Amino acid sequence: MSSGKRSADDGPPWQGLALIGALLIAQTFTDFGWKGPWNDPSFTQGAIGLLGGVMLYLAWFRWHFKLHGLLPTLDRWKDPEKGMRLLALAGAATFIAAWVVGNPLASYFPEPSGLLLGLFGLLM
Repeated sequence: MSSGKRSADDGPPWQGLALIGALLIAQTFTDFGWKGPWNDPSFTQGAIGLLGGVMLYLAWFRWHFKLHGLLPTLDRWKDPEKGMRLLALAGAATFIAAWVVGNPLASYFPEPSGLLLGLFGLLM
């Protein structure tokens, strides 16, 4: 029977950040929006989606490293060589997805989607 206490190996909570981040990103694919202070509904949706992306990143960091923080420095990885290969593959896949979203599928996604995915791919 569980005592309801978290162990030290669990790390900080990440599930709430992941859920809220996913919801904030999901709203960018709807037509629901308000003008916000900049008088542009699509910009407001994009800004909220970016906040959701930050929250998803923080959730991943907490889940993967079991600690609070922002930077996945090499000393935090169990296997840095494998991690760098996976990061490079994820970056390349994200960059290819940016081209697909920004060109052949551009009519199905908001205008800056390809640009943002390209930025994320380059940062990876």
